[in-house]
Amino acid sequence: MLGMSSDFVQFPPQKVQEELYLVGFRVDPNAEGPELFTLIASGGENDRPLVAKGRVLFFRKPKDAALALAQSDNDMKRLGQPPTELALFCDVAEVLHLVNAKQEDPDGLILECIGCFDDLVRAAKVNVPAEYMSLLSAMSERLMESNEFGSFLADKGLDREKLEDALMWCVGAVAVKATVV
Repeated sequence: MLGMSSDFVQFPPQKVQEELYLVGFRVDPNAEGPELFTLIASGGENDRPLVAKGRVLFFRKPKDAALALAQSDNDMKRLGQPPTELALFCDVAEVLHLVNAKQEDPDGLILECIGCFDDLVRAAKVNVPAEYMSLLSAMSERLMESNEFGSFLADKGLDREKLEDALMWCVGAVAVKATVV
């Protein structure tokens, strides 16, 4: 007799449930914690931040999440009330320090930051320069395999300053296509 799995395959397949996540950002290395926040819908086909009139929406305090959500026009209101707990802290200041001066990223901050800004740049509908895109993609691939990246940069002849520039370009591109409510 053939062995059969006791796991049932749901048909039709269940739709993945999208949820809202609170994401905080720190750019100033002297700031104690997040300086800006947004909500990101995750669990669907593509993660996406709050957007209104083609601009990414940020807010200064988590309590302002509902106000920002009410202003969004990219179908995120249907996901319910905004969360109050921080799901992701995108510490840009720390990531720039890691990229500039360290050999590894034991906490996965760089990969999280690259992924987050990928979602933000896409939502802002800005094209990343090819040189920066290839560098960020290569770095992401490496960090998915290992938290050590210093030797990878050296072996590939990749410049830390160029990687730092690519990250700062993403921050700037999102900033000029954003609204703070």
